Amino acid sequence: MPIILLSKSDEEYLQKCATQLNFAYGIIIGQKAEPGKYVIVHLAKNGEEEIDFPVINPDEGAASHGPQKVEDIDLQALSNQWLSANKMIPGSFNILGIFVTGIHKDHIDEQSEEFKTAKRLFYDMHNLLNQSHQFKSTDPENTDYIYLAYSSASKKAICKMYNYVTNGGSFSPMDCRFVEKPFEWHTFESSYELDDVFPILDTDSEKINIETQFQGTIETVRKHLAASEIFIQNENVENNQILESYVKQKRQGGGKFQTNVDCFKATIYLPVKCQAHKAINNPVQVKEFNGTIRLHGIISSRVWCNPKTTLGDVKRFIREDILRSLMARIQVYCDGLTEPNISSDAIFISEPPRRVYFNVNTSAAASSATNIQFSEYIFRGETPTVAAAQAKQILDLDIATSSIVGDVESLPEDDSFSDSSFELQTAKQQLLKLAEETASKRDLTRTMYMLGISVALLVLVISIVMHYYFK
Repeated sequence: MPIILLSKSDEEYLQKCATQLNFAYGIIIGQKAEPGKYVIVHLAKNGEEEIDFPVINPDEGAASHGPQKVEDIDLQALSNQWLSANKMIPGSFNILGIFVTGIHKDHIDEQSEEFKTAKRLFYDMHNLLNQSHQFKSTDPENTDYIYLAYSSASKKAICKMYNYVTNGGSFSPMDCRFVEKPFEWHTFESSYELDDVFPILDTDSEKINIETQFQGTIETVRKHLAASEIFIQNENVENNQILESYVKQKRQGGGKFQTNVDCFKATIYLPVKCQAHKAINNPVQVKEFNGTIRLHGIISSRVWCNPKTTLGDVKRFIREDILRSLMARIQVYCDGLTEPNISSDAIFISEPPRRVYFNVNTSAAASSATNIQFSEYIFRGETPTVAAAQAKQILDLDIATSSIVGDVESLPEDDSFSDSSFELQTAKQQLLKLAEETASKRDLTRTMYMLGISVALLVLVISIVMHYYFK
């Protein structure tokens, strides 16, 4: 039977939300450590529906905020939190499901209306999430979700696995356990350099849908990452090796990997991109296109992995984290567009936001050997308070702005800004720019040539005058 592992701080959090709000719900963030085992790293209640003036229930002696049972949950509020949080968590973690916590015992009664309503909630949520994704993944869609219910009255939790099908869904048994010992995590850090020009292939010569073009760009980067090889500590490692045994092997070999101070370095080796998806009998093709999208910069990546995962999973997490970070920045860029359909003669230059990291300040993470970090994206000129506000609103985290790590990704220089971000150019504009540069160089060469002749003539005249003068 599948099992979900939570820390004692998670139990305290569920108890706190129930007693303070009577009823609360939110998202579950964690990692599938091994088949059938899920490790939870953070629970984040949804605060979008909390009202400014709570209503006091004299019978229960607590303040009532927002919904008071499962059927009152706002599906749109839950979906918004889900999508926003997915951009902030590293690629090694996923949003595994939702939790509800309250003061009543019927929250954990499998025969109650709460569980029947929860099935409908998951079904509608799955459909809404698939519709809300602007940039879709080509990976098989997730159809399994964890449902965690907690009652402060009985101080007991119950967990189920929801299995989605097109005509409905069902709950299957799942074990739930709160553990005293903090979870162990190993950190992997890498960077991915982007300096690629992608053609815009659009049959409409007047209007180009930039969001559609970016979707194609994301898929191309995904294929490049899939064709890449990742080296750990500059070594080629076996995908089926368990991370725990790899760390033990390194330490026995005299390695200096102390998880409280160091992290493993991962290096991404990308083969020649024109050969990454080239079949043996399929030569390179030359095509006309209406413009280009250029992506230039370095994406930082940090992932945290459970010792029971394989090194193949570690590589997959790194690729997912890079892709997730790229999609988050493109999403921000597209959100700023007033019109997705642009003219083929237009040029757009944009500096994407940079990635900043902050610790997940839970007692489980603080007592662990390694602090897990989530991330947010801020633009040039924005202060870390923006990231702190997002962490509070989306993840229910109280973080100090001074603890935000904002120097991992550096800002581009002002004089090179036009060459360091998203750029859209048409083939005609590239030719005009090249013609202008060529004409400028030609004018400069002509000027230098005429200056040389003038100097030579001046020297000749001076020589003749001096000759007759001294004669």
